[in-house]
Amino acid sequence: MKLKILLKRAIKIMGQALTLAFTMAVILWFLFPFYWSFVTSFKPPSDWLTSKYIPFLDFQPSLITWERVLSLPETHRAMINNIIISTSAATLALVLGAPAAYSLARFHFKRWKNRDIATFILSLRMIPPAVVIVPFFIIMSNLRLLDTWLGIVLVHTTFVLPFAVWIMREFFLDLPKEYEEAALIDGGSQLTAFLRIALPLTAPGLIAAWIFCQVFSWNEFLFILVLSYNKSITMPWIIAAGEHSRGIEWGLISSYTILAIMVPITLAILIRKYLARGLSLGFVR
Repeated sequence: MKLKILLKRAIKIMGQALTLAFTMAVILWFLFPFYWSFVTSFKPPSDWLTSKYIPFLDFQPSLITWERVLSLPETHRAMINNIIISTSAATLALVLGAPAAYSLARFHFKRWKNRDIATFILSLRMIPPAVVIVPFFIIMSNLRLLDTWLGIVLVHTTFVLPFAVWIMREFFLDLPKEYEEAALIDGGSQLTAFLRIALPLTAPGLIAAWIFCQVFSWNEFLFILVLSYNKSITMPWIIAAGEHSRGIEWGLISSYTILAIMVPITLAILIRKYLARGLSLGFVR
């Protein structure tokens, strides 16, 4: 009897050890590229292609690459463009998506079921961007919006809007209707109930949806590559431009990568409390 108990404990401990080892391996697998980029950004150019990963032991850290990156006007322009475009696209997506999501959550449509409409809206995001890149290029060219903030914002809004509608619909479905019905009994309109009751109560959800849209817009590359060439370039465009005729400048790419991920990570850390509340509000029933 004791032998069976000891055997079960041994198997349980071994299973936990294997699970822990597998989890650590997965974590290291995903974190290593970030560590490599961080370390490479501080290597001198002569060590970019060497297998040296420990600062001060394998190589002497240098700020040469960072000084070069931060002194380039293209870097400043790309960062400013990234912030303006992603912020504007996320905000515009919420301005358009929140009323649509509220309508799908509170009103019942006859010809199309609400669920079918929501699924159709989400399916638009599943269209490969390469399929519509040529039509978008022709439209923006005719409207003279190539290489402009407005053109990129409109395109990004088109592709993040389905996420905003779908996510906010879940938040509004979780919101009890009694709050809005009380406002309607007091003489308020449906618009008043939406603006003064539903939106404030789903503020954490709005923040979560905004973050998702902002991150998707921040990382978008294909439309930036085709529709921009100078004034509205962003960090993904700059990172892709790290390959020159003399080869790939890994130090520059690493520095740009670290610089590009700093803003979304910092933003997520600052509002992590509201982000967690928003995610739990919309997906836990």
